[in-house]
Amino acid sequence: MIRSTRLSGGFVAVLLLLQLLPTSGFSQNILTIGNGSGFPGSSTNVPVVIGHDDPVLGFSYGATHDGAVLSPISISQGSALLPLNGGTGAEYFFSDLVPANGPGMILACIFTFGGALDTLPPGQGQEVAVMEYSISPSATPGSSTAVDPSTALGSPPTNIVFTVGGSSIFPSSAGGSVAIDVPAPTGVTTTMTDICSCAFDVSWTNGTSYDSVEVRVGGVVVSTLPGTATSSSVTLPQAATDVCISGVIGTTSSAQSCLTDECPVYIPPAPPGDFTCTLTSADPVSGCVVDLTWTNPGGYASFNLHINGAIEVVEATATSWQGPLALSPDPQTLCLEAIDECGGALAMVCCDVTCTAGPQFIRGDCNADGGPNNIADVVAALSFLFAGAGPPPCGDSCDINDDGGFDISDAVFLLSNLFSSGAFPPAPYPDCGEDPTDTDPIDCASFPPCP
Repeated sequence: MIRSTRLSGGFVAVLLLLQLLPTSGFSQNILTIGNGSGFPGSSTNVPVVIGHDDPVLGFSYGATHDGAVLSPISISQGSALLPLNGGTGAEYFFSDLVPANGPGMILACIFTFGGALDTLPPGQGQEVAVMEYSISPSATPGSSTAVDPSTALGSPPTNIVFTVGGSSIFPSSAGGSVAIDVPAPTGVTTTMTDICSCAFDVSWTNGTSYDSVEVRVGGVVVSTLPGTATSSSVTLPQAATDVCISGVIGTTSSAQSCLTDECPVYIPPAPPGDFTCTLTSADPVSGCVVDLTWTNPGGYASFNLHINGAIEVVEATATSWQGPLALSPDPQTLCLEAIDECGGALAMVCCDVTCTAGPQFIRGDCNADGGPNNIADVVAALSFLFAGAGPPPCGDSCDINDDGGFDISDAVFLLSNLFSSGAFPPAPYPDCGEDPTDTDPIDCASFPPCP
């Protein structure tokens, strides 16, 4: 295909003119084909620049390429030519996109015909043409294909020449290339997997077959994975940070596909509330059974139940526990400790219980009202003995002098204590407790004020 922006005829004559004019050598005359890049199936522009010591009136050149990778689309005037002729550009700009001996492109350009000749002033790096190529969809990402200057294209062959005055200058030349870009991964997403360690899963879709995949956090490579990888684990700080994925083929990396994420600050839950301990049974041999209950706001990993120096692990969703408690005349402390999802121990909640073999009572509290011993207890004892009131609920509490029997001396003992500074009743007194002399025939069936 042959293209001209000014004249459709006379190309061969102009070409011969450019080739046959007298020549001379200049040390800084050069034609350079630049570089382009693009993805498979896209297009790219490759600039052509010249450097020269004297004003130039015209030029020609040829450029070859790999036809399996590149297909010519057009050659347009470069930025250095557009201001010529009052902004209309070069008057003769002739391109052939399918020259003989191709594949390649050839271009012949004369800036002005007749009148005052417009020239390109001396300088380096002046863009005189832009070659546009389409890149084959089957081009290999990460590869590169050459675009080289040539003097073998066309019939007759087109030389690489500058026209200076009435002479042809044959400059040096340098080739360029088109890099086939590596498609970037797409669809990058992050999912938090552990707030305690700030661990996240990052996933993506590969844009092509890579040799390797690089994962960056905050601009730093944290993982280099096989080219088939589509996910990885990363650790993020508690501040907005870029997470970027790029594919690598050979030594060429794709553009990075990124998103911004951060690790939230972990806030522990509240400790359990409304903690209660209740003894549900007692046995002189096996001990007691204790029921524990509490409210559970959630967000726990487990509970540690502390009993007499031992720790029992309770599941995280529990709101109650039942278990044995050893016999002891002294109060025992039970504590519930919640462990949050990050392993932190929250404030413990505790209660005290006393597990004894026998019933508990207060000696002298004959009417079992739970209050301080008084004249009502004397009346209750006398009513039991002489008024046929029936047995007291707790005989031990009415055996006020702890002599193992019921008689008038129990009432006298309490009266002496209340009004004549007599001795206090034997234990248990004044608090709940077991009978330390539990060898007599008197028993305690029920004493509601004590557990």
